[in-house]
Amino acid sequence: MSDIVEQNRELGLRINREIWNNQRFELIPELFTVDFVADYSPRVVLEGIDRIEQMVRASHATFEGFKETVHQIVADEHSVVLHFTISGKHVADWGPIKATNLPVKYDEIVIMGIRDGKVYHQRGVSDALLALQQLKYVADPAGFVKRSFT
Repeated sequence: MSDIVEQNRELGLRINREIWNNQRFELIPELFTVDFVADYSPRVVLEGIDRIEQMVRASHATFEGFKETVHQIVADEHSVVLHFTISGKHVADWGPIKATNLPVKYDEIVIMGIRDGKVYHQRGVSDALLALQQLKYVADPAGFVKRSFT
């Protein structure tokens, strides 16, 4: 593995560990470019480095015990891909969903674009359907999800 690939891999893990799990906001300028874009189309696109702290704070406020657990990471010279599970207890409104006090655990995959050793773009895909089913916001018809993947 080349040095740049290893650096990018460590950058992805560091963002997960330091920013998302430990809320080390002072590290944001070191790890992200000022023109950062978080793209979760079609739901939301957030622009600017200041939006990162807002996203992390909102996640921790909404899901008590918020944690991201990394399962797999793939890196190359220009990007990092992380597959992780988000978990926590739903204690505050999440968009239109009122707090349920239910545990939630769902997967997300993010692809981070790297420029000059910092993340400038992140595209994310999360298993929102599973999260919504766990929060009883969307029905899981006759256990469809479980029966389909076991």
